[in-house]
Amino acid sequence: MSNFKYTWKNKEANFGPPIETEVPSGSHVSIECILKFNGQYIALRRPDAIPDHEIPEKAQKLGKPCLYDVYGLPRWGETTDGFVNRIVKEQSGVETSNFRTSYLDMGVSDESQQWYIEPVIFVEVKQLPMPGYYGNEVTEVVTFDKRSVPDDFGWWSKEEIEEFLNKYD
Repeated sequence: MSNFKYTWKNKEANFGPPIETEVPSGSHVSIECILKFNGQYIALRRPDAIPDHEIPEKAQKLGKPCLYDVYGLPRWGETTDGFVNRIVKEQSGVETSNFRTSYLDMGVSDESQQWYIEPVIFVEVKQLPMPGYYGNEVTEVVTFDKRSVPDDFGWWSKEEIEEFLNKYD
């Protein structure tokens, strides 16, 4: 145990105990997991978006089920390994073989004024997921590469995904 004590003078990150609701002007950590299998990226078509999240405005405007990555919030005290293994299994039904963190995004949400900290992790899975119920319904599993990115993701545009994959993978 360390006797180190730090005094927060400049609004540095300092998280209190876990709570049940979002706090305006608060903070959160959420992690996006981009699944991969045999060199292909994997996206999951979900009529109700990511489990425990709202259907994004873009998806509402499209008026049809969109594609999503695995995404969620780590639980208090959870390790990165623990989080990745849990969230991928819960939202896709498959196990992971390895992963790597590729990017860390931080900023303040215009709407909630929440300070978000969002790593993006590439996760290799042991098998291709199958349609089924994983937190909510997955109606289709779509594989693609950098040259064949679908244009109906719920959160990201095709151009954003292409740019991200070309830069970080």
